[in-house]
Amino acid sequence: MASEKIIKNNKKDQEEEPLIKGFETDDSTLTTSANVSKDNKHTIKKLDKKKQAEKKNSKENDTTTTPSRIIYVGRLPNGFHEDELAKYFSQFGDLKDVRLARNKKTGKSRHYAFIEFVNKDDAKIACETMDNYLVMGHLLSVKLLTGGDEKIQNLRRYRPKVITDNKIEKNAKELKIKANVKHNKRLQKLAEKDIDFKF
Repeated sequence: MASEKIIKNNKKDQEEEPLIKGFETDDSTLTTSANVSKDNKHTIKKLDKKKQAEKKNSKENDTTTTPSRIIYVGRLPNGFHEDELAKYFSQFGDLKDVRLARNKKTGKSRHYAFIEFVNKDDAKIACETMDNYLVMGHLLSVKLLTGGDEKIQNLRRYRPKVITDNKIEKNAKELKIKANVKHNKRLQKLAEKDIDFKF
C-alpha cells in the first residue's frame, strides 16, 4: 500500500514539473533589471532646474488657474433662494451678484447657485469656510471658480409668471347635471352588456 502511494506521488510530481518550469526565476535576471541599481535602491529621475522654473512661470501666467471672485454653491436645500443666500454669504464680504439656477418651466430651484463677491480674498475665505458646511440638513459644496471670466453667465434672472384668476363660467347646478348625464350613459352601456351596477 505504501509503495503504491509513493508511486502515485512521483507521477504527480512528474506531471507538475513542466508547469512549474515556466514560473522559476534566475537570480541573474533580478540583479540586472533596469529600475534597480547594485545597492537594490530605485533610481529617481529629477527635472532640471530650468524646466522646474519654466513650469512654475507657466502656472503663474496661466489664466485658468487664477482665482476669480465667483464661487459655486451646490447641494442647496429647498427654500434657500437668492435672498437667503445674499444674507448668509454677506457675512464674508460685500456681494456683487447672486444667481440661483432655476428650472425654466416651473421656476423651482435646481439646488446650485453662483455668488460674485467684490473682492477675491472674500470669495476665497467664503469658499474655505463654507465647503462641506451643514445647512438645513444638506452639506454644501462650495468651490472657487478659476479663470479670466469675471461674470456669471448662462443663468437668467427668474421672473415669476403673473397668475391671472380664471373665472368659472358654469355654476354648480350645471356641472351636477352634466355629471349625472354622463353617469346615466355609463349605466346604460353596462345594462346593454347585462351587467348590474348599483351606485
